[in-house]
Amino acid sequence: MRVIAGAFKGRRLFCPPGGAVRPTTDRVKEAMFGSIQFAVKGARVLDAFAGSGALGIEALSRGAAHVDFVEKDDVKALERNLSGIGAENCRIYQGDVIKILPSLGRYDIVLADPPYDGGLYAPLLEALRDSDRLNEGASIVMECRRKFDFIMPMGYNLTKRKDYGDISLLFLFYGEQSD
Repeated sequence: MRVIAGAFKGRRLFCPPGGAVRPTTDRVKEAMFGSIQFAVKGARVLDAFAGSGALGIEALSRGAAHVDFVEKDDVKALERNLSGIGAENCRIYQGDVIKILPSLGRYDIVLADPPYDGGLYAPLLEALRDSDRLNEGASIVMECRRKFDFIMPMGYNLTKRKDYGDISLLFLFYGEQSD
């Protein structure tokens, strides 16, 4: 696992031991950030279900102003990865992202790669909306199984879906879209 572009390009990242974390492949990361590349610079980003922090670190590498990393399980690999790149404009929160959202800031981008079978996609989106954590026009990128479908909560629009083997990326827009 490595950072694929930006200031930290090529840096190797550590993955937490065991099978609890499912790292996002370079191909999927490239597609994800290729689609939101112009929104990242200067953005406030939430890396929900952070794991190793690879998605949020990629955002920092590409010029995000600040990234909050939220991980429920062990954060040692995440801490090691952030220390390894010397990141200062970020913060780690250990806990259930849905429960701690009300105490967090507001975001321009949310990167979410929850456990595929955890049933957390719609609850996360509802919690982001209901706790007023999203700036108008925020982008949300969710990684899921290819054959996954869920009912989109009000306030969100699916702008794009990209499939990569068994994985899909859902690109959502929060707020009113103008034609």
